[in-house]
Amino acid sequence: MASAQPLYAQQISQNQQPQKEPLIWYIWNHPPEFINTGPWKGKGYADKFLDFFIRHLPEYEHSIRPVNIPRWSREVLKPNRCSAHLWGGFFPDRLLLSKPYSFTPPHVAIFHKRHQDRIGPKGTVVSLEALLKQPDLKLMIMNVDFNREARQSRYPVLYPYLLPYVGQENLIEQYSTENTLDLDLLARGRADYTLAYPSTIRTQMRIKDLPDEYISYPLKEHNIYKNVYVACLNDDFGQEVIRKINALLTEETLLEFLSYHEEWNDADPDFRKNAIDYFIKKMPLDNVIE
Repeated sequence: MASAQPLYAQQISQNQQPQKEPLIWYIWNHPPEFINTGPWKGKGYADKFLDFFIRHLPEYEHSIRPVNIPRWSREVLKPNRCSAHLWGGFFPDRLLLSKPYSFTPPHVAIFHKRHQDRIGPKGTVVSLEALLKQPDLKLMIMNVDFNREARQSRYPVLYPYLLPYVGQENLIEQYSTENTLDLDLLARGRADYTLAYPSTIRTQMRIKDLPDEYISYPLKEHNIYKNVYVACLNDDFGQEVIRKINALLTEETLLEFLSYHEEWNDADPDFRKNAIDYFIKKMPLDNVIE
């Protein structure tokens, strides 16, 4: 009959176990992607993407590090760092991207409902170019060039339309660590409209308890879905992580990820159709960009 292993022998055995290599994941507070505070903390769709990756890569010692954009730009090129929900184009010569596994939807114009009679009923397609030519309508958005180190605009598709108006009175840039404008500023008359994702109204009604006072309009100039990826430093470790991430991106996983989006976008049928066609049916779509 085997005797029990002495405690000191158990400790030696535990000490001899190889340490897991650390993997630091960067996140930022950008509901409904990542939600870092409040009762909805950790329940954003990118929070759930990241949780999936962590659960399916148990061989690493995972940690999550919330950062703002300047800090992300300073630290992302260090070893053993990855970002779970990133556009392409950031530090393209240094970061390695996974296969795309989701995308961000086209931006919309969001107005306070006091403007509905002027702009039109829900579903009306509006032109940003035409709106910007109306000096009595003030657009408030987050700062346009939001990541100078990585040479990134917050509104890459709409950038050519916005650039001529930067510095003018009817385009107000909001500088803060936030990624989305607080819609309450529209209710208080600080501006008339903003640009954001279609899920923004639903999100702020949930997490900020805002009343149902806002309406969104599709933009004529923006029907583009922009791919998102896992990104890691392009070294041996980053290449290993990206290979494993790519192996996880099965059809079943991609459908699960779509369901996470639909918890926040009111099951938008256009988003679902584009996601199914592009990620599941592998159809090339002109309105999906890298």
